[in-house]
Amino acid sequence: MHRSKQLLSVFSLTVLLAACGGGGGGGGAAAPNAANKSAPASAEDIDATIDTSKVKHTLVVGVDNPYYLFHEDILVAQEKGYFKEVGIDNVEIKTIEDPLPALIGGSLDMALYDSDTTIAAAKKSNTGVRFLSVYLGGEANILGVGKGINTAADLKGKTITGGQFNSRNDAILRELLVKNGVTPDTDVKIVSTGGQSNERLQSVIAGVVDGASLQLRHREVLEKAGGKFLFEETRRVPQNGWAANKLLTESPETVTAFLTATLKARQFITNQANKDAVLALMVQKGFDVPPEFADAYSAENAPDYHVADGGFDPADMDKFIQDQIGFKSVPEGTDWRAYTYLEPLWRAQKILGLPFRPALGNV
Repeated sequence: MHRSKQLLSVFSLTVLLAACGGGGGGGGAAAPNAANKSAPASAEDIDATIDTSKVKHTLVVGVDNPYYLFHEDILVAQEKGYFKEVGIDNVEIKTIEDPLPALIGGSLDMALYDSDTTIAAAKKSNTGVRFLSVYLGGEANILGVGKGINTAADLKGKTITGGQFNSRNDAILRELLVKNGVTPDTDVKIVSTGGQSNERLQSVIAGVVDGASLQLRHREVLEKAGGKFLFEETRRVPQNGWAANKLLTESPETVTAFLTATLKARQFITNQANKDAVLALMVQKGFDVPPEFADAYSAENAPDYHVADGGFDPADMDKFIQDQIGFKSVPEGTDWRAYTYLEPLWRAQKILGLPFRPALGNV
């Protein structure tokens, strides 16, 4: 599901901040981070209570993807009263293609976005933006193709897309081709396209392109149109998650409260017995969930994909950020730990009785 942006967008963000007087106004070096030597080292150092008198009652958060998967934690937490339990009365969701400028500018309290893009923007903008918790920790790398393409040999001379050139989707699709004996730009023509994966699916079905980088939920839709998933793999990548900026210094208790409520909702969501209840709520809230997308629920809401505890393995983050440095999506020399703050996640995990992940002292 990754939609990594080109490094140019980070420079654009910096220009925007300078124009708005953003500079170091979000907290800069004073903002907490995972590299801080005072980070908790034992469970006894983690506060497992929330002082609701210090929690903001109303939050505005940004989400970049209109698909229900990216909204369900908040909506389930709202519906089941989990936010009320921690002192939050209402969470307003704004669907914005790139929520980071609004997060840095202060009109958003939190943002759900690509992990690497968030960390890159935090470094380039020198504000208090911090990555907090993983939302999606699995990455599907899939080449979906149109009717009549059944083997790697059938791709010869065909046109395919991984989305925008220099994005992670484009790069990992090229890797997938090579793994399956197809030489990019020689055996196939790769084109750059905008939009997200749903648009790429429609381009394959309409015959605009012969193949594209797709997602798990697209399998049945594509098969009904006569196409198929030609190549696919799923790997462990902390690709997407929550970030905050000014809220970390203005109301840190609210960050822990938010993560506690949404991770409690995620425990409900990733329990496959609750599939029908969750999807019924999403439809009630106005999301389009056709049967083909509903059938992908077990894969997209598996505890190791829509990460049940919000955590990650530091080694996976190391590899992910190094990959993205290689793809020019993250500035050279970026230490993700300097732009990641995990104490709110650890507090939420302790409150909910979940193991600490990452392990304390392992970051």
